[in-house]
Amino acid sequence: MEKYKEYSISRRVMLAGVGAGLAAAFGGAAASTLPKKDITDCRGRRVALGAANRIACIGGAITETLYDLGAQNRIVAVDTTSTWPPEALQTKKSLGYMRTISVEGVLSLQPDLVLSLNDAGPATAIDQLIASPVPVVMVASKPTPDTILDRTRFLADVVQCQKEGSVLCQSIEKGFQTLSDWRAKLPAEKTRVIFVMSMQNGRPMVAGTGTAADSMIALTGCINAAGTMQGYKTLNDEALIPQAPQVVLLMEQSGAHIQAEMLKSAAFKQTPAGKNARFVQMEGGRMLGFGPRTPQTAFELAQKINASLHPA
Repeated sequence: MEKYKEYSISRRVMLAGVGAGLAAAFGGAAASTLPKKDITDCRGRRVALGAANRIACIGGAITETLYDLGAQNRIVAVDTTSTWPPEALQTKKSLGYMRTISVEGVLSLQPDLVLSLNDAGPATAIDQLIASPVPVVMVASKPTPDTILDRTRFLADVVQCQKEGSVLCQSIEKGFQTLSDWRAKLPAEKTRVIFVMSMQNGRPMVAGTGTAADSMIALTGCINAAGTMQGYKTLNDEALIPQAPQVVLLMEQSGAHIQAEMLKSAAFKQTPAGKNARFVQMEGGRMLGFGPRTPQTAFELAQKINASLHPA
């Protein structure tokens, strides 16, 4: 269960009033239906569910999972991290970015259920949604294989697609087993990979431990060259050189710009990755989203990294 911040009773009362007012202003779709069942979300909250025919999804992994479960027709809105399948962003209402959610924007669509990854925000907006009459279910977001499987079962239970959830979990487990078998054949010495999120004043912002990028690098059978750091940090030249990355991992959305900037760096050119201009790119949502496609994504990424080290 993921930790979350405790709030005082007075704050809860205040947020309840705000949420109720917003829901009343925008129709409060969930208030008119009797709950079909109760569930316990990742914060330990008991939530009474209604019909769940107008679902707002905050988090690409949630959207992707509901599509795989065959519940896409019950989704009315998604956030901008819901890049898969592409039709989600093309055909559903937009809630904006998952970490800048607007309470009014969500409630104006009159959802009868809000499903949100636990790291969505801002915290005040999530609190106001929780305080509203609309059922809000917080969903685990830790980037691990176990979380993906547990979340798939959980969401299948929420939307009452347990049979489809079982089949999907079997597929995910099979994918992770294939990945594990492939990793077992890798050399004992692991490839040092660094993930660069962006450039800040000519310096790379890289992913340390506790990030989705760190977890993805581990799934590929490689080692995070920035693994001695926690979270995302901007590196100066003196810090970058000793990390000695052999491959730089980038998101396709920003890869070309970052690659060009890094190749201008004299410090980067002293690293194995810089000397050989080794960069691997992949679409950001797919690489860092940790949804049902993650086993296949990690396998493909591992093969790309291997190919960059041993070009034909």
